[in-house]
Amino acid sequence: MKAFERFAGLTAAAFATVLALPAGAHHSTAAFDSTRVVKIEGTITQFRWINPHASIKIDGTTAGDDPDGVWTVEMTAPNVLINEGWTRTALKVGDKVTMYVNPLRTKVTLNDGSTGGLYVGVVLADGRTLGRTDGQGAGSDR
Repeated sequence: MKAFERFAGLTAAAFATVLALPAGAHHSTAAFDSTRVVKIEGTITQFRWINPHASIKIDGTTAGDDPDGVWTVEMTAPNVLINEGWTRTALKVGDKVTMYVNPLRTKVTLNDGSTGGLYVGVVLADGRTLGRTDGQGAGSDR
């Protein structure tokens, strides 16, 4: 009987591990180039403080070969952002900010026509900073 219980326990553990794999893949940042940081100066057009990821839309300009226009910036979960000093009212539509993002590895536009990026840091309208605004990528501290 003990052998059967051990087998059942191992089977349950293996099953739970397999079920957890898609969740880990969903939260991967592999699509973003953590070796590059794009600076976007612009206006907030949307700020969503929701699980599993907060997100920002910013309409702005960049330097170099990176596209101007609307960027959709994926963030981490709100409970993680709170530890960085974020609040659900930190950004408002119309705020002028400087956003730092890791761009997508491939230059594709998202379904809504925007360019995608992963949040690294922001300089808010009042001059406060959240996240990294030193030009280092998110991959260096996550």
